[in-house]
Amino acid sequence: MMPTGFEWVVIWFALFINVILPVAAMIAVIVLVVHLVRKGRKGGSSAGASPAVPVGSQAAGAPPASAAPGRLSKEAAAKIDRMLASHNLTDRERDILMGVYAGKTQAQIAEELFLSRSTVGTYCTRAYEKLGVETKDEALALLDRAAADEA
Repeated sequence: MMPTGFEWVVIWFALFINVILPVAAMIAVIVLVVHLVRKGRKGGSSAGASPAVPVGSQAAGAPPASAAPGRLSKEAAAKIDRMLASHNLTDRERDILMGVYAGKTQAQIAEELFLSRSTVGTYCTRAYEKLGVETKDEALALLDRAAADEA
């Protein structure tokens, strides 16, 4: 026997509640997750955050213009890498110091290497100890000397 009148209303309501709404909610969740994943890959920005000032950009021991990201010559980078290797720095400490030398903030380095800012700070401190310096400016000056070294 075929449903009549009000029975159709009940059938459509049950269909809406039990099928259409859950599917729509699932689609909304999937869209939200995809959006968040894409935003995370792009390094989404936080609203209202002040622009980051590169580490060492105003300091007395600031890296030369040639040390800007992507502008350090291969020869200078090799000299710096040899100097850092001679001080028994780990690969991670070298990567972080090169980021600092390139003018990146600790937050930028942390985001690139998927670390927390405090972890980057700890690596910096350990690297400074191994280099025998106490401050970022001294470390930058040491890296400048290594890059300019003719040896």
